[in-house]
Amino acid sequence: MILTVAHTKGGVGKSTLAWHLAHALIQDERKVTIVDLDFQQTLFFINSLNENNIIEVKQPQTGDELIELFEKYEDDEYIIVDVGGFDNDINRIAISWADSIVVPISNSATEVLGFKTFEAILEEIDNPFVYVVLNNIHPLTKNFDLITEAIGDNPNIKLQNSIIRNRKVYKETLGFGKSIFDTKDTEAQNEIKRLKDELISNK
Repeated sequence: MILTVAHTKGGVGKSTLAWHLAHALIQDERKVTIVDLDFQQTLFFINSLNENNIIEVKQPQTGDELIELFEKYEDDEYIIVDVGGFDNDINRIAISWADSIVVPISNSATEVLGFKTFEAILEEIDNPFVYVVLNNIHPLTKNFDLITEAIGDNPNIKLQNSIIRNRKVYKETLGFGKSIFDTKDTEAQNEIKRLKDELISNK
């Protein structure tokens, strides 16, 4: 299964979400590969800090290399793709091949506007499996009208029920090459587990 975490706007939490989702799958003893397409190489460097190296992070440099990687993956394997915050050919390939396009978004006006721009790109690529994830949400926030109105009645975009709240542990663990599953924060672990289960059940 190919899960492509994508958004043309930077700073929405794509890399952080991709990293913890990958480790949630590892908890289920799944075979997981991360593909880091972000020019900042965030996940590549984070993974290099992890002495266990339980996840392989690949960095294809061309569209052909990425397609070759996708063509070789097995049915029981999960590929988590972290797409950089820009629009180019290799990122579009990652989106077009995805079984699920995971779009993290908070309820800020700038991110919602950025999502509408990204939505136009998704329509050009014509991959209907788009799943919006409420990400980096303040613990007390319960009103998401801004996001639901932005999605509207587009039948190809589905807002997930899972909510990833704004918790320091998500970013703090990355600095040590760790994930939330290396901590005792069960609330954060359960958030990511619920999202993982929901994304898998979509297929």
